[in-house]
Amino acid sequence: MKYSKNERILSQFGQRLRLFREAAELSQEQIHYATGIGQSNISQMESGDLNTSLSQLALLCEFFGIEDHEMLDYKSPIPETDELRRRITRFLKKRNIEPSTVLKRSITTIFEKKLIPSKFLSTPRFNKEIAQHLLEKYDVDFSTTLIARTLGIFTERGLIERIPTDKKSKFQYRKK
Repeated sequence: MKYSKNERILSQFGQRLRLFREAAELSQEQIHYATGIGQSNISQMESGDLNTSLSQLALLCEFFGIEDHEMLDYKSPIPETDELRRRITRFLKKRNIEPSTVLKRSITTIFEKKLIPSKFLSTPRFNKEIAQHLLEKYDVDFSTTLIARTLGIFTERGLIERIPTDKKSKFQYRKK
């Protein structure tokens, strides 16, 4: 299928927006909360189905702490996660939004991008060990109940295995 120039531009912009969002480790809902741009609009922008307004483009650029030309320069590198999150924090503080309400990292994102790819789960671990590791290494505090639920999701996906122990109703987990 041959794309028109307009479709190509919308697709490139959408891919670039998604790269910024993913680099900042944010969901579309988190951006919606911080900017007021509807989650469905963000989704349509990312898929190349919405030709956004200049005011929304300017707001997204301000949110990510970049100039408009940086968003539209599709070949330039995306800033590192920590830098993007610092810039977003400035945006949120400027708008009197508590940064922790927007920037709280999702547990599934941390598991997918940090914990599972690391060597930490090469050795069987209890929930409590995982919780302590997440707090020390990534400065996120999740309950062992939430960790157990998340481990269940990744067990169902076949990425982690649940290992029974000699302790009644206790399990250890490791990556497959």
